[in-house]
Amino acid sequence: MTMPSLYGITHSNRDFSDSYYWGKNQFNSSFPVALTCFMRDSGINPVYLRLNSDRKIFHEEIAVSELFNTTLSNDKLYFSFESRFEPFKQFVHDELETIDLVVMNAEANDFLQPLEIKLTTLPDNTTEGLPEDEYGCELVIRSATMRYMALSMAQSLQKKTKEIREIFEPACLKVRGWDNADEIRNKMPAILEALEAFISKYRRYEKPFLMQPIWKTIGKSPVLADNCLDIFIWSDFALTRLFMDSALENDSPRISRQQRAAVRLARFLFEVSRAGKVYQEPIYDGMSLGNQTDKEFAISGNKTHSYMKCKRLTKPVIHKNQIKKIILGGGQKYLSPERRFDAIIYFSTDLFDD
Repeated sequence: MTMPSLYGITHSNRDFSDSYYWGKNQFNSSFPVALTCFMRDSGINPVYLRLNSDRKIFHEEIAVSELFNTTLSNDKLYFSFESRFEPFKQFVHDELETIDLVVMNAEANDFLQPLEIKLTTLPDNTTEGLPEDEYGCELVIRSATMRYMALSMAQSLQKKTKEIREIFEPACLKVRGWDNADEIRNKMPAILEALEAFISKYRRYEKPFLMQPIWKTIGKSPVLADNCLDIFIWSDFALTRLFMDSALENDSPRISRQQRAAVRLARFLFEVSRAGKVYQEPIYDGMSLGNQTDKEFAISGNKTHSYMKCKRLTKPVIHKNQIKKIILGGGQKYLSPERRFDAIIYFSTDLFDD
């Protein structure tokens, strides 16, 4: 009897023969990995979002072997979900949080790549009434994502600490209270300028970091488009544009979430350049700066569209008929969507029959 499984995930800390691992929280990260493995074996590369010399995002393709940081085949890899990327421990004094996916060598247990995963809907509610070529996806960025982005940069630049310290020292050295909104507001221009200088100088060290699979529907309906699946990969440096562009434009007296994200990154980089290690908690659990701490920030589809716009955003590369090649062994029977009252009414058309 064929057991429920997902394409390409041979070794993992999730047992897909157990219905528990088909729950929403697990499926939203495990299915994208299976989709990536399927695309790899089908000779299809994800779209890679990178930075050019003007700190603008541009697109190219990225081989899955570069994304996973190995040429090992799918069946030689171990996919560890919601795990810690142990090599990053050297940069923190406090506890290292988990990330959505850690790719490992199944035989040697070598740590290969940490990846954050954001499964997103196309279109979102800000773009569903627009033409298809203007659709966009909402991205919600959590604190753990920002921590790992900063750690990814720290790992790439651990031999550049003196130069990095010189970039941030004029703006950051005399900060007395990082959680003092008035002080940070006054120093904001200098902090943002230093961060832009850092990004410009070191963008060539960027690495793939955030995996954003998209699933497309026909408008706002629950019906999948014929071409409905694709994957966009953000480099760690490209991801900074999601908050830096907004932070630079904000002229409100109130510190925005995006500005807070920029200040937190600047402080992290400055402190790691001085001591080689940082305490994350005061940065990412503290420093609320007048904002709630439920998430780092969110960016709607009408704004992400400008970064992601390309033919594959309009027409994703994977056809809906190929989903049955990714979800295997009847795994779809284990799926248990949320029982939402509005959805039940929507599908219960007989309720409104005369």
